[in-house]
Amino acid sequence: MNNTKMMASLKNAMRAEMDSIFVYKNALASAKDKEVITFFENMIKEERTHYNMLLDYYQAMTNEDILKAIDTTGTVNTIFTDDFNKRIAANQVLFSAVSVAVLLEKNAFEFYGKAATDTDDEVLKGFFVKMESLEKEHYDMLNEIAKEAENFYHAENRFEPF
Repeated sequence: MNNTKMMASLKNAMRAEMDSIFVYKNALASAKDKEVITFFENMIKEERTHYNMLLDYYQAMTNEDILKAIDTTGTVNTIFTDDFNKRIAANQVLFSAVSVAVLLEKNAFEFYGKAATDTDDEVLKGFFVKMESLEKEHYDMLNEIAKEAENFYHAENRFEPF
């Protein structure tokens, strides 16, 4: 991938991370329960970290600096109680935010996978592979929350087959 395309890809990735932050912030504003609040605060923190890592690479490429590996250690929490999922299901804003976040995270891990394939720079390739893995973890976690919350949502709203 040439430098112009890589710069555009990094900008698109930063925009996508900001979209995720926006969705999580809106969900956080509707959260009332400590466990749910903590979950969305952690997701915001992780997405900000992703944004800042992308920004570091973008600035390094803009300044024609040598790219250095960045620590991409993740902190995904994957254990959620039925009560957590019920609280997500009971709040339409939170339920919708999780649904939207599933799509955003799917787009993110697919983007990073393609970017890893397209770049010739080994440092960026390693970064994109790790980011693909982190975003896939987010996707899997949110998808599980969405599925569990959907079951509670249907029960709560008495959706029944015709």
